[in-house]
Amino acid sequence: MSEALQYFPRVASLRGLARVSGHCATHGEFVAHVLPGRVPLCLRCDVEREAANRLAEQRRAVLWGCGVPGTFREAKFRDLLEVCPEQVAVLQAFKGWVARVGKDRSAGNVVMVGSTGTGKTHMASAAALNLIAHCGLDVRYVTSDQMRVEVCETWGKPGRSENVELRRLAMCPLLIIDEVDILDSNGHGLRILTNVIAARSRAGFPTVFISNQTKERLIEIVGQRAVSRMYENALVLQCYWEDFRARRIGN
Repeated sequence: MSEALQYFPRVASLRGLARVSGHCATHGEFVAHVLPGRVPLCLRCDVEREAANRLAEQRRAVLWGCGVPGTFREAKFRDLLEVCPEQVAVLQAFKGWVARVGKDRSAGNVVMVGSTGTGKTHMASAAALNLIAHCGLDVRYVTSDQMRVEVCETWGKPGRSENVELRRLAMCPLLIIDEVDILDSNGHGLRILTNVIAARSRAGFPTVFISNQTKERLIEIVGQRAVSRMYENALVLQCYWEDFRARRIGN
């Protein structure tokens, strides 16, 4: 196509438009072609607005698919009641880690252990939602048994494989594994869990591990090697205070 033919459509598209100067508080002076009497708008602002809308839509999709349980889809740190100084210290330490991992993917693991009903899942869910919404970090929440189900469901399925599913779990920028100690009796769950832990350790990706068991008991359930990798360069949070659920029922 000749330069003349390429030029005519552009000329036609500008026919009847006025060339007007404008000022944008963000981008400064600009020139736009508008219908007579119309206020010129900054095209760079339009482009940036569209990009921001696309990013917000992407983050909404990640939020929807991140796996955070439905009861915690609106979890926020500020919603946790302050029940004792130990809990406040744990919360502050964890929030500090969340701030670091949002900037530095080598921030290390977190191991949350303690009694039931002490807010461990709430804290982890709040962290996931915060990091997705404000840092654009791809976060996945699963239980150890969910990992087993997702991997085992690939067996015999055309186009799917156990290795691909394991790699997806291993390479997630931040993985939260709840109920680390609740495994199936046939051994597949333990094998899958230890494979994911080992792969993430080699890759240096941060993982949040949540359990109601002590370190000693986890070693009995999961094994010395896997627990050693969990605790390597990890922020260990001991959550042994009053059960939030029992507190609500009592009130």
